[in-house]
Amino acid sequence: MPDEGPITSEFANDPDMAILIAEFVASLPKHTHTILERIEQGANEQARTMAHQLKGAGGGYGFPLVTDAARVVELAIREKRMDDARTAAKALITLCARVVS
Repeated sequence: MPDEGPITSEFANDPDMAILIAEFVASLPKHTHTILERIEQGANEQARTMAHQLKGAGGGYGFPLVTDAARVVELAIREKRMDDARTAAKALITLCARVVS
């Protein structure tokens, strides 16, 4: 998969998932920016919890790349590697900006 361009859900052709996927995609900017804000504020447990939730939701809505990126953030926070967590959160924001419904 190219490093640029839109990322679509594995469930994009499922009409029953369309509204749910659209709502998930619409929530991504706020959610991902909040993760980074929490890291920068030192609210690491909140950031880790949010990354964990996004990790699960990404797969549930058919976006394994989101799951993988959120996993990197969560692990860095858990291991108290905050510079890595900050970098990973920024990468997550960039990735999620490519996600479309």
